[in-house]
Amino acid sequence: MDGSLRYDLTAALAEFLGTAYFLFMAGGGTTSIADYSISGIAVPFAFGWSLFVNIWIWSPISGGILNPAITIALTVTKNISPIRGVLYIIAEMLGALFGSYMIYVLLPDSASCATVVASNVSTAQAFFLELFATSVLTSAVFFLAVEKAGGFTAPFGVGMALFISAIAIGPFTGASLNPARTFGPSIVYNQYGTGYWVYYVGTILGGLLAAGYWKLFKILDYKK
Repeated sequence: MDGSLRYDLTAALAEFLGTAYFLFMAGGGTTSIADYSISGIAVPFAFGWSLFVNIWIWSPISGGILNPAITIALTVTKNISPIRGVLYIIAEMLGALFGSYMIYVLLPDSASCATVVASNVSTAQAFFLELFATSVLTSAVFFLAVEKAGGFTAPFGVGMALFISAIAIGPFTGASLNPARTFGPSIVYNQYGTGYWVYYVGTILGGLLAAGYWKLFKILDYKK
């Protein structure tokens, strides 16, 4: 096997495991926190901190991306190769499916954590909410991790970007910000709902919007 392909596959394995653990810890954590009567913050807290921990664990191997929308943004900006990008996306989607299934099997009383658009929110509103929130999360990755401005605290910054975004838009869309995060629970629990496509198109475009911000500031040579 070609050496570079072996490294790509090794990194993809880390993305699979990281995404699986991210969904499992976040889904289980959501149910546990809700038991203490603070359910309003349960999902943002569990998902934000689970992302933080799993980025920190897996970033030395793969970068700890755990999100196909961000993977696409990093591939388009040539921060990762196209081959690695494709492998990452496959690994992240399968990891999310596996992690969600583990919640279903091991925590039968847990909530599904599937993302659905609220009844009082239009599909267009949900689309732009997911787009802009994902751009915040992806911007954190570009400016804290890719640019190394966050140093060893970058995983915390990215996790907190998810935390605050989930607080902001969670009641309206479930705050996916990640195609894999929607894909796994929706398949396992057979929950889709109106406007399901926004969790894929909106998040991917949000990632690309953040990539555009990053490229713009690189052109403007913002570090000088």
